[in-house]
Amino acid sequence: MLDTTLFNTEEILRLLALEQTGEDRFRGQSHFMGSPNVFGGQVLGQSLHAASVTVEGRRPHSLHSLFILPGNHRLPIDYEVERVRDGGTFSTRRVVAIQEGRRIFVMSASFQTEEEGLSHQKAAPAHADPEQLKSNLQTWKERAANTSRPYQPVPVDFRADHAGDIFGGNQGATTKQVWTKSPIALPDQPLTHEALFAYVSDYGLLWTSLQPHGVMMGDKRLQIASLDHTIWFHRPFRMDEWLLFAMESPNASGGRGLCMAYVYNRGGDLVATVAQEGLIRLREKKE
Repeated sequence: MLDTTLFNTEEILRLLALEQTGEDRFRGQSHFMGSPNVFGGQVLGQSLHAASVTVEGRRPHSLHSLFILPGNHRLPIDYEVERVRDGGTFSTRRVVAIQEGRRIFVMSASFQTEEEGLSHQKAAPAHADPEQLKSNLQTWKERAANTSRPYQPVPVDFRADHAGDIFGGNQGATTKQVWTKSPIALPDQPLTHEALFAYVSDYGLLWTSLQPHGVMMGDKRLQIASLDHTIWFHRPFRMDEWLLFAMESPNASGGRGLCMAYVYNRGGDLVATVAQEGLIRLREKKE
């Protein structure tokens, strides 16, 4: 059984559930998860929560976002939702995240009434059984114990389907596979699973673009930051059941890396697709 101190699932669920401060206005708290700025997944999950509670009877099918400025993890973030349109089947929302009077993030999200239609999908790749893989979390905790940086708990388990972990494995390749799952049962509320998915979708994805170049976490030359992030939700899923993130980086150029993740449940159903482009600069150290 995994060490419960490795996880902060309930804390993150509380973090993603926002306080309503006015009509279509919300406030979310920030937290420190090891990086100097607000974690991008936090803003994604909170923005999706803010947009979703202004829509009735429809689930999100896509979100498209831009990271504008780094956020301060010591301060709360205010979210303003614009009800762009409510049609017969689709609803559109725009969310702006504001901190200290500055816009740090914008997102457009579309919601759809559930309906039947044509169906096909990209087949799931060959993969290992997640129950037979070692959790990356214990390795992270042991690594932290050997450095001056304390281990930061995470809301879900991560198990990489290759040597190494989600940040430093599969060097030389443009692909990697990571299984993820909440360590506790979650409520039967789709928004809980969708907001947590948005939070988790920012873990390790951009690092896929560094693998072909042998660049590892901790490289002092590296400047890395998310620029944009898109999620398409295809089919229902649960975050307390195993999900496979099959990641790939089709391109890196101009100081940017593009990464994709095709996300499957254990039965091989494609439940979501994620795309992210980020800044990946290598700055030569000055003597």
